Amino acid sequence: MKRRFADLAWGQVHYRIGGGGGVPLVMLHGGAANGASLLPTAGLIATTRLVLVPDLPGCGDSDALPMPQPEIDDLADALVALLDALGMACADIHGAHLGARIAVEAALRHPARVRRVILDGVGFYEEAARQAMLAQVAPAIVPDAEGDYLHAAFGMCRAYFRYFPWFERDAAHRRAGPPPSAAAIHAKLLEVLRNGTTYPRAYHAALRYRMEDRLPLLRSPALLAFARTDNVFPQRHRAAALLPGAAMVETPGSADIATTAAIFTRFLDAQSFPQRGDEP
Repeated sequence: MKRRFADLAWGQVHYRIGGGGGVPLVMLHGGAANGASLLPTAGLIATTRLVLVPDLPGCGDSDALPMPQPEIDDLADALVALLDALGMACADIHGAHLGARIAVEAALRHPARVRRVILDGVGFYEEAARQAMLAQVAPAIVPDAEGDYLHAAFGMCRAYFRYFPWFERDAAHRRAGPPPSAAAIHAKLLEVLRNGTTYPRAYHAALRYRMEDRLPLLRSPALLAFARTDNVFPQRHRAAALLPGAAMVETPGSADIATTAAIFTRFLDAQSFPQRGDEP
């Protein structure tokens, strides 16, 4: 995967691209992350097709959108502007969490530009939880002369791997799986520090987006993918009920990237649209 920049109306978008052939696959990362988080899976899929992995606006090395409070439709339009700049008339879209919301909205707003979508982790929030998340989950990281912000940012990043949401640090909110490695916490910390004042914009846009209202409107062939270790895994049946025509599959996620990549590739290459419950 090669690193590139595209010049768009509001600034530059950093992306990684590799592979070749077939309909391009765009892979959109989750909140408080950048495209690097998807590279292990993207690299495997790129052996059979062209794969584009952008850093979303305000994340990674991409400039933020000019408005202080972008919504998911703004991020969806920004994605299509990137496709325009790269000469991609149509693409498949994979989206993880925040990216899944952008994938849905891009398909609704620009149906001719989106062939198939993979929604990798679809979550829903009751209103009280939504407001609590908006207030606490993605705080801006503002430097101070004593360096207290560094300790606060590290604590948040460490808790991110142990609890969901990270600020609910009790047994009821403990994530499954082993403790995070020091390297994983360090990588997350660097990402948050790099975009300390802009990464919350996309994250908060995802929280404001009512997936329960928009998902049933989707008409593009879709795969609902849920990693068994994902915090939204228990919500898979609600997502399937809202989009009954979609295929749904449980994946091992990062625990077995090769299997996950193979599932996604089979769905993208299928000659006919699989129905829910069928193996993509």
